[in-house]
Amino acid sequence: MSQTTKIGNIEAIFLIVTIMINHIILNLPKFLLDKTHSGSLLNIIFITLIVLGIVYFISKLLKRFPNMDILDISEFLGGKILKYTIGILFMIYFLFFAGVFLRSFCESIKIIYFPTTPVMFLIIFFIIGMMMTNRLGTNAIIRANLIFIPVILFTIILIFFANIGNFTMQRMFPLLGNGIMPTFLSGLSNIFAFGGIAFLYFIPPYLKDAKEFKKIAITSVILSGIWLLFSIATLLFIFPSIVTTDEILPLYFASRFIQFGRFFQRLDAAFLLIWIISMTSYLSITLSFATNIFKKVTSFKYPYLIVYGGCLIVFLLSLIPKNYVQVHFLETTIYQYFVLSLIFAISLSILIFATFKRRKQIRVKGDGFIE
Repeated sequence: MSQTTKIGNIEAIFLIVTIMINHIILNLPKFLLDKTHSGSLLNIIFITLIVLGIVYFISKLLKRFPNMDILDISEFLGGKILKYTIGILFMIYFLFFAGVFLRSFCESIKIIYFPTTPVMFLIIFFIIGMMMTNRLGTNAIIRANLIFIPVILFTIILIFFANIGNFTMQRMFPLLGNGIMPTFLSGLSNIFAFGGIAFLYFIPPYLKDAKEFKKIAITSVILSGIWLLFSIATLLFIFPSIVTTDEILPLYFASRFIQFGRFFQRLDAAFLLIWIISMTSYLSITLSFATNIFKKVTSFKYPYLIVYGGCLIVFLLSLIPKNYVQVHFLETTIYQYFVLSLIFAISLSILIFATFKRRKQIRVKGDGFIE
C-alpha cells in the first residue's frame, strides 16, 4: 500500500472484514464446531467480546503513536533489529498463509467442479489475478473491494435465512456443548478466528483521520463476529453430526439446500463464483500489505518486481503441501498457533513495552533531565 494512499473508515473496515469473510468461506466454522460442538454459538459470542476488549486496548496504545504502524513502533522500542524481525515475521505470516489458503480453496474447487484438472492450473489463475490487481494499484483494490464485499456478506446472510426451513434448532442443545471449561476456558484459544486484526497494526498511517482508528477496529470486529455467528449457526442447524463430517467448503454445501421454486435452483454455482472474486480480493490485499512491509524494511525501489516476487513466493508456497490433509493441518492448527503468538502475544507486547518507554521519556522530559 503506497504511503500516498489514504483510506476512509468504510474502506478500512471492509479491508479487515474481507480477511475474516474468506476464512469463514473456507473451513473456519467447521474447525470451531469441531472444538466446541453445540457450545460454539456461546463461544463465538464470548470470544467476540474478548477480541473487542483487545482491539479497544490496542487502539488506546496506538493513540500514543499517531500515524505509526507496528514496524515504526518496533523500531522505536528495539531499533532496526526488532523492526526487521517483526517485518520478516509478518511477511511470513501474510505470504505463507496466503499460499495455504489459496491451495485450500483451489483444492476445494478442484474436488467440486474440476476433478481432472491439475490444481496448479487453478492456482495460476488466482496468481494472475493477484498480479493484475496489484499492478493496477492499491486504490483499484480498495474500490473493487468496496463493490464486492457487500455482495459477499449478503451471500452468507442469504444462506442462513434461505435455509431456515431446513434447520433443526434442537442441535443447539446443550448450549454449553461439552461443558463450561471447553466452551469458555480452552475455547478461549478460538480468538485466533479473528486473525484479520493483524492488518489493524498496519493501517494507522493510511487513514484519512487517524482518530477514527478505534471506531474502525471495533466495527470490523463486531461485523466479523456477527457473520461468523451466522455461518456457525447455519452449519450447526443444518448438518447432523457436523463434527464428524469431512465436507470441504461447508457453507457451499449448505447453499446447495437452497431452492426458490423450480426456477431458482442450484444457486451454489453463483455463490462459488462470488467467493472466487472474494478470494482474489483477499489475496490481493494480503500481497499489497506484504509488499509494503518489504519496501519499508528494505527500501527497495522497484515496486513491480516486488509484486512479481510476492506472487512467485505465494505460488511456490501453495505447492508445498502434498495433499489436502496437510493443507487442512496448516490452515487450522499451524495458523492458530501463529496468530496467537504473533498477533495476540508478540505484537501486543511490543505495543505495551513501547508505551512504557514513551511514558518514561515523557516523564523524564517533564522533570527537565532531557532537553
